[in-house]
Amino acid sequence: MNRRIAVLRSVGIVTVSTYVEYALGLLMSVWIARALGPSDFGRYAFTVWLCGWLIVCSNHALTTSSTKFIAEADGMGQPSLAAHLAARFSRLQTWSSAAVLALFLIGALIVRPSEWNGDVLAIVGLVAIAVVAKANYAMLVAIGKGQERFEPEAVATVAGGIVGMLFVLAAMLLHLDLTAFVALFAVACLMLNLINRLMYRRCCRPFAPGDVPEAMMTRVNRHLRLTAALVLMGSFRVGTIEVFLLTTFTGSVAVGYFAIAGTLTRGAVQLFSVGLTSTLLPYMAKTFGESGAARAARFLSEATRFYWAMGVAIAGLGLVTTPEIVRLMYGERYVAAIPAIEATLVLGGLLLIGNGIAAFQTVVDRQDDRIRIAVVALAANAMLGIALIPPFGLAGAVLTYAGARVVEMALAVHYLRKATHGGLPLASMARLFAVGAAATLAAWAVTDTLPSRWGFLPGALVFMLVYVPGSALVRYWTRDDLQLMEGIGRRLGPPGRFFVRALASVQPAAVKASP
Repeated sequence: MNRRIAVLRSVGIVTVSTYVEYALGLLMSVWIARALGPSDFGRYAFTVWLCGWLIVCSNHALTTSSTKFIAEADGMGQPSLAAHLAARFSRLQTWSSAAVLALFLIGALIVRPSEWNGDVLAIVGLVAIAVVAKANYAMLVAIGKGQERFEPEAVATVAGGIVGMLFVLAAMLLHLDLTAFVALFAVACLMLNLINRLMYRRCCRPFAPGDVPEAMMTRVNRHLRLTAALVLMGSFRVGTIEVFLLTTFTGSVAVGYFAIAGTLTRGAVQLFSVGLTSTLLPYMAKTFGESGAARAARFLSEATRFYWAMGVAIAGLGLVTTPEIVRLMYGERYVAAIPAIEATLVLGGLLLIGNGIAAFQTVVDRQDDRIRIAVVALAANAMLGIALIPPFGLAGAVLTYAGARVVEMALAVHYLRKATHGGLPLASMARLFAVGAAATLAAWAVTDTLPSRWGFLPGALVFMLVYVPGSALVRYWTRDDLQLMEGIGRRLGPPGRFFVRALASVQPAAVKASP
């Protein structure tokens, strides 16, 4: 239980900071969309997507590998080895980022993207600044997570988000153009990097160049090669192919709609699960270093239950609340994006358990399985995109995204079943899905009877009033889960204790503890 409480503390730190970050980021997205309009917002979304893709290429396997091996070294009781690994990973990231940036500058000057109209040189320079700053930030965050220190990222995201929000508000009031908004994005990335560096020096162990045992380096190099291939292949799917084909065949307006769908889906996923996702890999890696693969598999089973509960809630609430939320936030000009947002929210929620499977495969050195999954998913993504996006536009992009994600999840489950037993509690997941479907229907009925822009609020409340007790009635939670919730409830005072007692009274007493 001590490990669970430690995980809970870290989950709380990351979750609170991400809630603030998401709220500010969503507010900025709405302001930018309203200020630029669908066409220029599509160009802005393309630029931000390009920055994200270049950051992935710059860091490829280095963030995941550094978190895993630093946490594993700590789990083996060798903090000096962890410091040597941090120094080595940081040096590799610097060279990798420099190489990617050089290739980008050469390519941009040759191609000169038409999306940027006449401001190609200015935006190229701003993109380069943003990529270097954000890639280095992500590397330091990964090293901190390996040390189980999540405070630097939390402080940086909150403080940087507040500064960025003020900049965007000023730009909106001054009616600035696309280039100005891209410049503000680059400044926000620099601020994020600076704040994180200051917090890292206060909270984390410094780098310490030194020798790494040959056996460890063999594993590190293999993990880097496989994970780099995996990440780089992943950078060409689940959004990248869709954005490229939409830009080519449909135009910037469809890109903007697809970007809004992605933003709201990522926000919903983060809102419900970011704490668990951010802390799962380092804690699972430390558990693997301490006790081996069997204990890590048990960790996966526990994480999967929470992921599935969150995912079903995301899918149900997404269907109930999306139409009016989009109208309220973005205005009637963005109503055409609603079907795409609903589809991606449902898909993102139901496939959320893939985060836990990916973390487990990374920790137990099953990256070769992830490579096979990525190759097939990338091929499916490309074939579906070429077949569906040119004739169907935005609808084709959503279908392409859905098809690639479903293929990826099916293969992930297949390889997980080959690597371990009992990783996914399928029977209880099916029971909870039925509860989620009933809660969604009840919430829909309430929303339809309240013809108001705010009707989604009572609908969401009805969903939770059906979903939470229903999850206990179908015996979804184990005794260990209830004990953990009880510990949380005690920390939240009388309301928390009342909630846990109510949940425990509904949950049948015969429930078994997790294996």
